Amino acid sequence: MMKFDVANIDAAPGQKVTVTLTNIGTLPKAAMAHNFVLLKAGTDVTVFATAAMTHAETGYLPPEMAGNVIVATRLLGPGESDTVRFTAPAAGVYDFICSFPGHALVGMRGTLTVK
Repeated sequence: MMKFDVANIDAAPGQKVTVTLTNIGTLPKAAMAHNFVLLKAGTDVTVFATAAMTHAETGYLPPEMAGNVIVATRLLGPGESDTVRFTAPAAGVYDFICSFPGHALVGMRGTLTVK
């Protein structure tokens, strides 16, 4: 199933958060890579994910929407891991997705709830 093993993260405003993503798949990176992209509140996930599909050269992070990204891991192939650390933003609900083509749209997404 195409999903994060943790789909909901809770934090307090200003809390230090660490997220480690490991791609446990076996398919080549070109066919089935994964990343973790935390989006600013109010970002339309469908619009972002659709724009990301044409940006392989930037790890499927659309440059025209760079201002919507709070933090992102690098694109990971099988067996690779990456860790991001960030300070939880203001109270609210923030989507996180995998921006590899099609992944967010089939369910590889979750939420960071800050309260």
